[in-house]
Amino acid sequence: MDYEHQDRAPSPGSPAAYLHLVDNRSSHQSQILLPLWHKEIFKIGRDPNFNTLAIDDDADLMVSRNHCEVYVIEYEPTVNHIYVRDRKSSNGTFVNDQLIGRGPEITAGYLLQDGDFTVVQEHPPPRHELTSLQLGECELFAHRYQVTERRLGQGAEAAVCLANEVSTGKQLVCKIVNLDKLQGRNAQEDIRRKFQEADILRQLRHPNILPYVDAITSPHTLYTFTELASGGDLMSFLFRHGQAKEFDARIIIRQVVRGLCYLHEKGIVHRDLKPENILLAYSPKIAYHRVMLSDFGISAIHHCNRMTTNAGTTAYQAPEFMRSGQSHTSAVDIWSLGVVATILLAAEHHDEDLNRMDDDEIERYVRDLFHSLPRQPSLNAYDFVWMCLQRDPSQRMTAHEAQEHEWLCTPARHLKFFRLLDRRIMSYWKPHDKLKPMPWELPCLI
Repeated sequence: MDYEHQDRAPSPGSPAAYLHLVDNRSSHQSQILLPLWHKEIFKIGRDPNFNTLAIDDDADLMVSRNHCEVYVIEYEPTVNHIYVRDRKSSNGTFVNDQLIGRGPEITAGYLLQDGDFTVVQEHPPPRHELTSLQLGECELFAHRYQVTERRLGQGAEAAVCLANEVSTGKQLVCKIVNLDKLQGRNAQEDIRRKFQEADILRQLRHPNILPYVDAITSPHTLYTFTELASGGDLMSFLFRHGQAKEFDARIIIRQVVRGLCYLHEKGIVHRDLKPENILLAYSPKIAYHRVMLSDFGISAIHHCNRMTTNAGTTAYQAPEFMRSGQSHTSAVDIWSLGVVATILLAAEHHDEDLNRMDDDEIERYVRDLFHSLPRQPSLNAYDFVWMCLQRDPSQRMTAHEAQEHEWLCTPARHLKFFRLLDRRIMSYWKPHDKLKPMPWELPCLI
């Protein structure tokens, strides 16, 4: 099976890629080219009622009724990641002869690379070229992890690459920080923050927090390994779905709130909550969402309820970030939660600076925005957002109060479904039994 990638920004009528299916069972190996669309999930199985491609002549029953699916996660108009995911099949789904999933458990998607299913494209996926020093360092732990040059993300201070765990063949994410590039007056503080992010993740065990796997450090580089969220982030979810159905938004926000409750109970404030840092564990389908918080690079462990450094992405920052020297508490995360909920419900990034408005202006803006939508959010949704977007931090609800808000708990039949979903999420989540060790220190290769 091949796929041919569209390397330019797609027009509304063009597919993201093409699936080139080859039937190896026939002597002439019949072939067919099928489009893979951005917002659709291409399903393969025997049942014609539930699959895009129905394999109806499988006499040996090697293909399950609902076998596997292929889908696109769009991070930017020209950056697409193609995943394949098993759908609890009996005989399993394989990539390059490696089993990537088999029933009865829900499995994560597998990110396809060059060579998987013979990937053919004019311009390959984004790459991150490791330095000669980093290549040498990676050789020192190559028996445990293989770091590829397939770039999943790029920041000012770090690159995020696809990696593989040697013992299991599992795909991971490796965040690579070049410590030598952190220079200037704040270099030591920047380095401290990078190690703090890894250390915070190392100590967290919760289904709504991105699972930490390992960290390896040298005098020049920090490598942090986490699980791969094959459902993309909340921004790619919005690219795919547009305005979320309110019920779906409640499922997502409810899990974000649970993650915040866990962090705040441990005295940790995220301080950079935004759609790009909210990940979907398995699939872009809402039924399989386990929502996870990520990117703790500017998190802070607050003591005596006081933190005063500026942090976070401006559009999601609470008003107190705008006032130099004002103390910050966990309430800054609740403000960001309100902005994220507004974007989910309205499917748009506002240009207005909510954190510069007064309470009356915020109330009027949110009310008018919700009233302008084709699917108007409920009064409970409006109240939830309003209780997050209070200029006075002391007037915002806490994460625990958000968890008990009527929007996330009523009516009773919805709460029953949410709790059923919680149990299903917990049944597939496997926490680490022990606290992960401190980062493995490599020798200096220079």
